[in-house]
Amino acid sequence: MEFEPDRYVWVQVAERLRSRIVDGTYHPKYLLSEVQLMQEFGVARGTLRKAMKQLREEGLLYTVPNLGSFVSAPGDRAEGEGTESTGLEPGPT
Repeated sequence: MEFEPDRYVWVQVAERLRSRIVDGTYHPKYLLSEVQLMQEFGVARGTLRKAMKQLREEGLLYTVPNLGSFVSAPGDRAEGEGTESTGLEPGPT
């Protein structure tokens, strides 16, 4: 995948993931596979995790310890409210 050289790669990955969440490609409670996304974007785990951290902070993702990161439901998205998961967010059903 080609990235713009004058912008951080993690920001560009976050933008692409955000777009997929907003347009419904990734539906609520969709499990994001780090390994699959690292391969698709051709980035290191740290880069992907930084992008996903940004999306958690925006309320677009939530993380359940030992399970992974999931897309938040639109009604659960509080702009800038989410940070690291406490494990209390709604999980997949």
